[in-house]
Amino acid sequence: MKKNICVFGGSVSGKNIENQKTAKIIGKIIAENNFNIVFGGGENGIMGAVAQSGIENGAKTTGIIPNFLLKKDILDSAHSKIFNSKLIKTKTMHQRKKMMYDSSHGFLVLPGGIGTLDECFEVLTWCQLNQIKNKNVGIINFEGYWDPLINLIKHIIKEEYMSPNNLNYYEEIKNINSLKIFLKNI
Repeated sequence: MKKNICVFGGSVSGKNIENQKTAKIIGKIIAENNFNIVFGGGENGIMGAVAQSGIENGAKTTGIIPNFLLKKDILDSAHSKIFNSKLIKTKTMHQRKKMMYDSSHGFLVLPGGIGTLDECFEVLTWCQLNQIKNKNVGIINFEGYWDPLINLIKHIIKEEYMSPNNLNYYEEIKNINSLKIFLKNI
């Protein structure tokens, strides 16, 4: 049985075209390593690129989206190729995130905005509070996009608002080889 990897990433592509290319590579690698993809359900941007690439390379996808985002993030759910497995509609963002976390064996954080940061920090908080156990969190940092985030976490630890043990809850992934190793350890 395939495991599920939950992908957090922007619902837009951002200005650096390399992030979109990286998202497609990551979708392919996820599929090639025998994982299915759980994601926020949007067809566009970074998360859409990962899902579409995963599908093209044999992964099934599960999009989980709250009703209020349907018109914003999905162009035509009835005809979309991005939902080759299932699309789950929730009433709230909280339900969406809980379903994503519960149904996944690990997490990847790709470039994105405040929503991606929210999901990243919530998963790391749940790890810290022992609400998520034995699930790896990988922060994709191929092009240095998340350098400020990594530095912020180190700063918070230095200022003693967080234990150094929190560094064990995530892995910074800087290249394709380290991504493949990360996936093998899930």
